[in-house]
Amino acid sequence: MTSLNLEILICPNCEASLKSLDYCDNCKLEFSQDEGTPKLFPFSRHRTVQYEFNSDYSTIKEDILKMYVNDPPMADTKEKIPFHLDLAHAYVINQMPQQQKILEVGCGGGQMRSWVETKGHQYIGVDISKAIVFKWLQQFGGPDILCDTHFLPFKNQQFNLVYSVAVTEHLANPFLAVQEIYRVLKPGGYYLGNISFLEPMHDNSYFHLSILGVIELLIQAGFEIKYVWPERGYSGYHAIFDMGSQFTKTIKFIGQGV
Repeated sequence: MTSLNLEILICPNCEASLKSLDYCDNCKLEFSQDEGTPKLFPFSRHRTVQYEFNSDYSTIKEDILKMYVNDPPMADTKEKIPFHLDLAHAYVINQMPQQQKILEVGCGGGQMRSWVETKGHQYIGVDISKAIVFKWLQQFGGPDILCDTHFLPFKNQQFNLVYSVAVTEHLANPFLAVQEIYRVLKPGGYYLGNISFLEPMHDNSYFHLSILGVIELLIQAGFEIKYVWPERGYSGYHAIFDMGSQFTKTIKFIGQGV
Protein backbone atom coordinates (compact mmCIF):
# COMPACT_ATOMS: atom_id res chain seq x y z
CA MET A 1 0.00 0.00 0.00
CA THR A 2 1.03 3.59 -0.65
CA SER A 3 1.98 5.84 2.26
CA LEU A 4 -0.83 8.41 2.45
CA ASN A 5 -0.13 12.13 2.63
CA LEU A 6 -2.72 13.81 4.85
CA GLU A 7 -2.11 17.12 3.10
CA ILE A 8 -4.09 16.00 0.04
CA LEU A 9 -7.07 14.61 1.98
CA ILE A 10 -10.38 16.17 2.91
CA CYS A 11 -13.30 14.89 4.95
CA PRO A 12 -15.81 13.30 2.53
CA ASN A 13 -18.59 14.56 4.78
CA CYS A 14 -17.79 18.26 5.29
CA GLU A 15 -14.78 18.78 2.96
CA ALA A 16 -12.57 20.14 5.76
CA SER A 17 -8.87 19.27 5.64
CA LEU A 18 -8.08 16.06 7.47
CA LYS A 19 -5.47 15.94 10.22
CA SER A 20 -6.12 12.30 11.03
CA LEU A 21 -7.39 9.13 9.38
CA ASP A 22 -9.40 8.38 12.53
CA TYR A 23 -11.80 11.33 12.65
CA CYS A 24 -12.58 14.79 11.28
CA ASP A 25 -11.81 17.71 13.59
CA ASN A 26 -14.46 19.84 11.91
CA CYS A 27 -17.61 17.69 11.73
CA LYS A 28 -16.44 15.09 14.29
CA LEU A 29 -17.17 12.18 11.95
CA GLU A 30 -15.20 9.09 13.00
CA PHE A 31 -13.62 6.82 10.41
CA SER A 32 -13.05 3.09 10.69
CA GLN A 33 -10.59 0.76 8.96
CA ASP A 34 -10.76 -2.52 7.10
CA GLU A 35 -7.64 -4.46 8.08
CA GLY A 36 -5.55 -1.28 8.10
CA THR A 37 -7.19 0.41 5.10
CA PRO A 38 -8.91 3.73 5.98
CA LYS A 39 -12.63 3.92 5.24
CA LEU A 40 -13.39 7.54 4.34
CA PHE A 41 -17.13 7.60 3.69
CA PRO A 42 -19.56 10.49 4.34
CA PHE A 43 -22.47 10.23 6.75
CA SER A 44 -25.83 10.85 5.08
CA ARG A 45 -24.46 13.59 2.85
CA HIS A 46 -26.60 15.20 0.14
CA ARG A 47 -25.33 16.66 -3.13
CA THR A 48 -27.06 18.66 -5.85
CA VAL A 49 -25.97 17.56 -9.30
CA GLN A 50 -26.23 20.16 -12.03
CA TYR A 51 -24.55 21.17 -15.25
CA GLU A 52 -25.24 23.41 -18.20
CA PHE A 53 -26.92 21.82 -21.18
CA ASN A 54 -26.64 23.64 -24.48
CA SER A 55 -29.37 23.10 -27.07
CA ASP A 56 -26.63 22.20 -29.54
CA TYR A 57 -26.00 19.04 -27.50
CA SER A 58 -29.39 17.59 -28.42
CA THR A 59 -27.85 16.32 -31.65
CA ILE A 60 -24.23 15.79 -32.56
CA LYS A 61 -22.77 17.04 -35.84
CA GLU A 62 -20.99 14.51 -38.01
CA ASP A 63 -17.77 16.55 -38.15
CA ILE A 64 -17.64 16.73 -34.34
CA LEU A 65 -18.21 12.99 -34.09
CA LYS A 66 -15.36 12.34 -36.53
CA MET A 67 -13.11 14.61 -34.48
CA TYR A 68 -13.76 12.72 -31.23
CA VAL A 69 -14.00 9.12 -32.44
CA ASN A 70 -10.52 8.10 -33.54
CA ASP A 71 -8.00 5.37 -32.82
CA PRO A 72 -5.39 6.64 -30.33
CA PRO A 73 -1.66 5.82 -30.38
CA MET A 74 -0.79 2.56 -28.66
CA ALA A 75 2.04 1.43 -26.39
CA ASP A 76 4.50 -1.22 -27.55
CA THR A 77 2.65 -4.53 -27.53
CA LYS A 78 5.80 -6.26 -26.28
CA GLU A 79 5.52 -4.48 -22.94
CA LYS A 80 3.90 -6.52 -20.20
CA ILE A 81 1.05 -4.46 -18.81
CA PRO A 82 -1.35 -5.04 -15.89
CA PHE A 83 -4.72 -6.72 -16.13
CA HIS A 84 -7.36 -4.37 -17.60
CA LEU A 85 -4.84 -1.74 -18.80
CA ASP A 86 -5.45 -0.76 -22.44
CA LEU A 87 -2.43 -0.19 -24.69
CA ALA A 88 -3.66 3.32 -25.56
CA HIS A 89 -3.93 4.20 -21.88
CA ALA A 90 -0.47 2.72 -21.28
CA TYR A 91 0.85 4.95 -24.07
CA VAL A 92 -0.40 8.11 -22.32
CA ILE A 93 1.18 7.08 -19.02
CA ASN A 94 4.45 6.21 -20.78
CA GLN A 95 4.64 9.74 -22.24
CA MET A 96 4.34 11.44 -18.85
CA PRO A 97 7.47 12.78 -17.07
CA GLN A 98 8.36 11.01 -13.86
CA GLN A 99 7.01 11.88 -10.41
CA GLN A 100 3.42 12.38 -11.52
CA LYS A 101 0.58 11.68 -9.09
CA ILE A 102 -1.79 9.02 -10.42
CA LEU A 103 -5.13 8.11 -8.88
CA GLU A 104 -6.88 4.88 -9.81
CA VAL A 105 -10.61 4.94 -9.09
CA GLY A 106 -11.99 1.44 -8.64
CA CYS A 107 -8.54 -0.09 -8.32
CA GLY A 108 -9.73 -3.59 -7.41
CA GLY A 109 -6.72 -5.48 -6.11
CA GLY A 110 -4.32 -2.65 -6.83
CA GLN A 111 -2.64 -4.51 -9.68
CA MET A 112 -1.70 -1.21 -11.36
CA ARG A 113 0.40 -0.05 -8.40
CA SER A 114 3.67 -1.82 -9.15
CA TRP A 115 3.58 -0.98 -12.87
CA VAL A 116 2.88 2.72 -12.20
CA GLU A 117 5.61 2.95 -9.57
CA THR A 118 8.19 1.31 -11.85
CA LYS A 119 7.49 4.20 -14.25
CA GLY A 120 8.59 6.59 -11.51
CA HIS A 121 5.13 7.84 -10.53
CA GLN A 122 3.21 8.13 -7.25
CA TYR A 123 0.17 5.87 -7.07
CA ILE A 124 -2.99 5.97 -4.96
CA GLY A 125 -5.73 3.39 -5.49
CA VAL A 126 -9.27 3.75 -4.15
CA ASP A 127 -12.27 1.45 -4.21
CA ILE A 128 -15.56 1.07 -2.40
CA SER A 129 -14.74 -2.40 -1.07
CA LYS A 130 -11.94 -4.94 -0.76
CA ALA A 131 -14.28 -7.85 -1.35
CA ILE A 132 -15.58 -7.03 -4.86
CA VAL A 133 -12.52 -8.29 -6.72
CA PHE A 134 -11.27 -11.55 -8.20
CA LYS A 135 -9.46 -13.68 -5.63
CA TRP A 136 -6.28 -13.78 -7.69
CA LEU A 137 -6.11 -9.97 -7.71
CA GLN A 138 -6.15 -9.66 -3.91
CA GLN A 139 -2.43 -10.46 -3.78
CA PHE A 140 -1.52 -6.98 -5.10
CA GLY A 141 -2.16 -5.07 -1.87
CA GLY A 142 -5.64 -3.72 -2.53
CA PRO A 143 -6.84 -0.11 -2.21
CA ASP A 144 -5.01 2.59 -0.26
CA ILE A 145 -8.36 4.12 0.71
CA LEU A 146 -11.91 2.80 0.74
CA CYS A 147 -14.27 5.57 -0.35
CA ASP A 148 -17.20 6.54 -2.58
CA THR A 149 -16.33 7.95 -6.03
CA HIS A 150 -19.26 10.36 -5.69
CA PHE A 151 -17.50 11.91 -2.64
CA LEU A 152 -13.76 11.61 -3.27
CA PRO A 153 -11.79 12.51 -0.10
CA PHE A 154 -9.18 14.60 -1.94
CA LYS A 155 -8.57 18.32 -2.23
CA ASN A 156 -9.01 20.05 -5.59
CA GLN A 157 -6.41 19.60 -8.33
CA GLN A 158 -4.23 16.96 -6.68
CA PHE A 159 -3.55 14.46 -9.48
CA ASN A 160 -1.88 14.53 -12.87
CA LEU A 161 -3.88 11.54 -14.10
CA VAL A 162 -6.97 9.61 -13.05
CA TYR A 163 -7.43 6.08 -14.35
CA SER A 164 -10.75 4.25 -14.05
CA VAL A 165 -11.60 1.02 -15.86
CA ALA A 166 -14.68 -1.23 -15.58
CA VAL A 167 -16.08 1.15 -12.94
CA THR A 168 -18.30 3.86 -14.42
CA GLU A 169 -21.19 1.52 -15.22
CA HIS A 170 -21.35 0.62 -11.51
CA LEU A 171 -21.79 4.22 -10.34
CA ALA A 172 -25.28 5.33 -9.33
CA ASN A 173 -24.62 8.86 -10.61
CA PRO A 174 -21.85 8.92 -13.22
CA PHE A 175 -22.46 12.63 -13.89
CA LEU A 176 -21.51 13.51 -10.31
CA ALA A 177 -18.65 10.99 -10.24
CA VAL A 178 -17.02 12.35 -13.40
CA GLN A 179 -17.38 15.89 -12.01
CA GLU A 180 -15.53 14.69 -8.90
CA ILE A 181 -12.76 13.20 -11.06
CA TYR A 182 -12.46 16.51 -12.92
CA ARG A 183 -12.28 18.34 -9.58
CA VAL A 184 -9.33 16.35 -8.24
CA LEU A 185 -7.37 16.55 -11.52
CA LYS A 186 -4.78 19.26 -12.06
CA PRO A 187 -5.39 21.52 -15.09
CA GLY A 188 -4.19 19.63 -18.15
CA GLY A 189 -4.37 16.31 -16.34
CA TYR A 190 -5.65 13.19 -18.09
CA TYR A 191 -8.68 11.04 -17.39
CA LEU A 192 -8.36 7.54 -18.86
CA GLY A 193 -11.11 4.96 -18.72
CA ASN A 194 -13.76 2.78 -20.27
CA ILE A 195 -17.40 1.95 -19.72
CA SER A 196 -19.62 -0.98 -20.62
CA PHE A 197 -21.77 -0.75 -23.71
CA LEU A 198 -22.95 -4.09 -25.14
CA GLU A 199 -22.75 -5.93 -21.87
CA PRO A 200 -25.71 -7.04 -19.72
CA MET A 201 -26.39 -5.76 -16.24
CA HIS A 202 -23.74 -7.22 -13.94
CA ASP A 203 -22.57 -6.71 -10.35
CA ASN A 204 -25.31 -4.12 -9.77
CA SER A 205 -24.38 -1.99 -12.79
CA TYR A 206 -26.42 1.17 -13.45
CA PHE A 207 -25.41 2.86 -16.74
CA HIS A 208 -24.09 1.25 -19.93
CA LEU A 209 -23.20 3.96 -22.44
CA SER A 210 -22.72 4.24 -26.18
CA ILE A 211 -20.05 6.41 -27.77
CA LEU A 212 -22.45 9.37 -27.73
CA GLY A 213 -23.20 8.77 -24.05
CA VAL A 214 -19.50 8.81 -23.20
CA ILE A 215 -18.99 12.02 -25.18
CA GLU A 216 -21.83 13.74 -23.31
CA LEU A 217 -20.54 12.50 -19.95
CA LEU A 218 -17.09 13.97 -20.59
CA ILE A 219 -18.37 17.24 -22.05
CA GLN A 220 -20.71 17.99 -19.17
CA ALA A 221 -17.86 17.62 -16.66
CA GLY A 222 -15.66 20.05 -18.60
CA PHE A 223 -13.19 17.65 -20.21
CA GLU A 224 -11.54 18.26 -23.55
CA ILE A 225 -12.07 15.01 -25.42
CA LYS A 226 -8.95 13.54 -26.98
CA TYR A 227 -10.12 10.10 -28.10
CA VAL A 228 -13.22 7.96 -27.80
CA TRP A 229 -13.22 4.53 -29.41
CA PRO A 230 -14.96 1.16 -29.22
CA GLU A 231 -13.10 -1.90 -28.04
CA ARG A 232 -11.57 -3.48 -31.14
CA GLY A 233 -11.74 -7.09 -32.28
CA TYR A 234 -15.02 -7.88 -30.53
CA SER A 235 -18.25 -7.45 -32.49
CA GLY A 236 -21.77 -6.78 -31.30
CA TYR A 237 -22.76 -10.28 -32.42
CA HIS A 238 -20.17 -11.80 -30.10
CA ALA A 239 -21.42 -9.59 -27.28
CA ILE A 240 -24.96 -10.93 -27.64
CA PHE A 241 -23.83 -14.56 -27.64
CA ASP A 242 -21.48 -13.98 -24.71
CA MET A 243 -23.98 -12.24 -22.44
CA GLY A 244 -23.68 -14.99 -19.85
CA SER A 245 -19.89 -14.93 -19.83
CA GLN A 246 -17.16 -12.65 -18.52
CA PHE A 247 -16.50 -11.03 -21.91
CA THR A 248 -17.41 -7.40 -22.41
CA LYS A 249 -17.87 -4.86 -25.14
CA THR A 250 -16.66 -1.49 -23.92
CA ILE A 251 -16.25 2.10 -25.05
CA LYS A 252 -12.85 3.53 -24.11
CA PHE A 253 -11.83 7.14 -23.79
CA ILE A 254 -9.09 9.67 -23.06
CA GLY A 255 -10.10 13.08 -21.76
CA GLN A 256 -7.97 16.02 -20.62
CA GLY A 257 -8.73 18.66 -18.03
CA VAL A 258 -8.86 22.26 -19.16
